[in-house]
Amino acid sequence: MTNRKSPSHRYTRREALGLLGTAAGAGVVGVGTGALPVQAQQRFTSVEAPSFPAGAVIRTQQGDLDPTELATGATLFHEHVGRSDIDLAVEELRQCEFNGLGCIVDAATGRRTSNQVRDLRAIADRSDVKIVMAGGYFEDIGFSIYPVRVAEMSRDELVEELVTDAAAQRWGAFGEIASSLEMRPDERKVHSAVARAHLRTGLPIFTHTPHESCPSCAMDQMDVIEGEGVDLAHVVIGHMATVKPEDDPLGTHKEVARRGAFVGLDTLGHEMGRSDIPSADKVRMVQDLLEAGLEDHILLSSDQGNVRQFNRYYGHGWASVLMQFVPKLRYARVPEETIRKILVDNPRRFLAFVPKV
Repeated sequence: MTNRKSPSHRYTRREALGLLGTAAGAGVVGVGTGALPVQAQQRFTSVEAPSFPAGAVIRTQQGDLDPTELATGATLFHEHVGRSDIDLAVEELRQCEFNGLGCIVDAATGRRTSNQVRDLRAIADRSDVKIVMAGGYFEDIGFSIYPVRVAEMSRDELVEELVTDAAAQRWGAFGEIASSLEMRPDERKVHSAVARAHLRTGLPIFTHTPHESCPSCAMDQMDVIEGEGVDLAHVVIGHMATVKPEDDPLGTHKEVARRGAFVGLDTLGHEMGRSDIPSADKVRMVQDLLEAGLEDHILLSSDQGNVRQFNRYYGHGWASVLMQFVPKLRYARVPEETIRKILVDNPRRFLAFVPKV
C-alpha cells in the first residue's frame, strides 16, 4: 500500500527540502532519461546573430550544426573534457549546463588514442552540452615536449596525418597548438603544418602561449600561421590573460586584434599555478579591450581539467568562467549585452567554418 500524506499533513522543513532536492536532482541528473530538466539558473543568449558564410557549420561530436543553432548557452573555446571517468564528466557537464554552458571545445595536447576518442564520444552521447573535439600537437619546453615521431616527421607528413585524423575523428578545430618561450624549429614545423591543414580543411585554430608571459610568442605564432596564407580571422592566440602587467598586455592584445586574430583570455575563473595574475587584472584586460573598441576579438575560457575543481568537489569546473569570472565583469559594470556577445556570438564566429574535405 502506498503511504500517502493526507491533504492536511504539514511537511516538516526537512521533508520539504528533501522533496525540493529530489525534484532538482531529477532535473539535473535525469537529462536524457525522460525527467524534466531544471531550468538553468542563468542563460546566455545571442545579442545579434553574426553573418555566417553559406554552408558554414560548427562540427560537434553530436553532429554538424548550423551556427545559428548555438544562439543559447555560452561557448568555451578551450577546455579539457575527455577522460576515462565518463560518469563524472557527464555529471559535470550537466551541472555546467545548469550554470549556462551550451558548447565546449575539448583541447588536445597530443594525438588521441582510440580509447580517448571513444571516451569523448561516449561523454558527448550522454550530454546536451555540445562538444567540439579539437586536435593537434603540443610542445612547451619545461611543461611538455613532442613525441619523438613528431620530431622525425616531415611537415608534409604531419599535414597528411592532421587532415586524416580530423576527418576520422570529426574534429571541429585544431588546438591547442603550443610553442615555447622561444619557438623551436620543430614547433615552427608543427605550426606550419597546422596552418596548411587548415587550408585543406577549413578548421579553425587555437594556440597555447607559455603561461609565464610571452608577448613575442603570440607574434611568432601569427607570423608562421599567416605566412602560410591563413586568414587570422580563423585563429585564436591563446593564454593572452597570462601576459603580465609589466609586459604591456593591452599592447599585445591590440596587435593580435589588429592582425585579425581573436584574443584568447583562456585562463580564467580559477588559480593557475604557472601564472599568478589576479582575476582583477584579467577583468582590467577585458575592460581595456572594450575601451579600445575590440569587443569582436575577445574570447573567454578557463583551460580547466582539474577534477578537484569540479562541482563535485571545490569549484565550478567547466563553468568557472560563468560562475567565478563573469560576476566580476558584472561588478566592473561590463554591460550584460557585451558579456553575452563575448560568450555566445564571438565563439560562434570563430568555430563556424565551411568544410573543404
